[in-house]
Amino acid sequence: MDFYNIPIGFGLALSANTAAMNRYARLTKSQKQDILNKAHNVRSEKEMYSLVANLANGAI
Repeated sequence: MDFYNIPIGFGLALSANTAAMNRYARLTKSQKQDILNKAHNVRSEKEMYSLVANLANGAI
């Protein structure tokens, strides 16, 4: 995984949510890129934590 492309806020939110971190680790490279594209477009902390929560529960 290329950690240089992970937005800091996404990394922090992901590290606070074990379920999301585990699910992210199991995604394909293409799926991870889709999530990172979404993370790059997030404009608030609340929105980032929502993105990560949705990742954890399989909504995205």
